[in-house]
Amino acid sequence: MNKLKTIIIDDEQDAVTSIKLIIEEFCPNLIVSGTANLIDDAWELIKNTNPDLIFLDVSIPRGTGFDLLERFPIRKFDVIFITAHTKYEDKSAVYGAFAYLQKPIDIDEFTSAVNKLTEFRKLNRGVPFKLGI
Repeated sequence: MNKLKTIIIDDEQDAVTSIKLIIEEFCPNLIVSGTANLIDDAWELIKNTNPDLIFLDVSIPRGTGFDLLERFPIRKFDVIFITAHTKYEDKSAVYGAFAYLQKPIDIDEFTSAVNKLTEFRKLNRGVPFKLGI
């Protein structure tokens, strides 16, 4: 299977660095295609890289991860939220998040979510998510 093109969207550089390191060490089926720390930059990055997977924080300057996802009402990429907020897990499901992970990142939870996503994508190739449809 080809590696999943992955982008990381988080305004905390330490979080971006941690996620990259975990991917490099434990997720050989992922490749990081880019990172962004602002909503508009993330939107451009998604349009330009056509990712398979996005690791997304809820709180981003000038908006939220949900605001970003609303710009893609039909999408082919999967989303794993990584956030310090516990109160948005139900909302993340409405937006089609594959997983909702808490900061600080638990490596076992992270790799488990990635492995489940990889298996899911093998069975559901090319099926887009449609927000509110």
